[in-house]
Amino acid sequence: MTKRDDSRSIETRERLVAAGIELFGLIGFDGTSTRAIASKAGASLGAIPYHFKTKEKLYLASATSIAEQVSQRLGPVLSAFESEIFSDTLSRKKAISLLEEIMTPFVTMLASDESEKWARFMLREQAAPSQAFEILYASAIGRFFRAVVHLTAIASGDVPASQTARIRGMTLIGQALAFRAARALSLRTLELDTLGTKEIALITASIRENIRLLQYA
Repeated sequence: MTKRDDSRSIETRERLVAAGIELFGLIGFDGTSTRAIASKAGASLGAIPYHFKTKEKLYLASATSIAEQVSQRLGPVLSAFESEIFSDTLSRKKAISLLEEIMTPFVTMLASDESEKWARFMLREQAAPSQAFEILYASAIGRFFRAVVHLTAIASGDVPASQTARIRGMTLIGQALAFRAARALSLRTLELDTLGTKEIALITASIRENIRLLQYA
């Protein structure tokens, strides 16, 4: 076992990544210093070059960590239904049912407080995509988007690869993203301090209703 593999070293690395996710998301890559990350993580300044060599590699490690955490939440439902999702015999009725199944954990994840730090990081990557965006998209995040677009196409009678299908799918996803990307506005509108179990259930139910409307497209 090398020094980088012992439990204390692994814990330090994880703290640095967690600090990186938070600070890169809040301040951006250029505005975040390695000193600030080390301080936030309760680690020495030398811990960053020891574990990651450069700030750039720590940034990519942060993206990888987000991708892994999102994959833990979305991966199981995708794996359970992926063969059905891309089946040549998939009916509109079944596509709607599958959309409801895979959108539920996505909505729950976005509406929960735990996704706040990931979301800030990912929103910055939307504004100025870097290599980190490719890491995120190569994970279950990309798999999920492709699955939703495909299912939305089948559910609405569109050609799966068409621009219309892609726009419909992204519009559906956007309904859930709004509660994360426009978090402050959502809470102000709902007159809440946070989204609780009741509100998350209501958001999920509303989006599921909209999914069922695709049968009339």
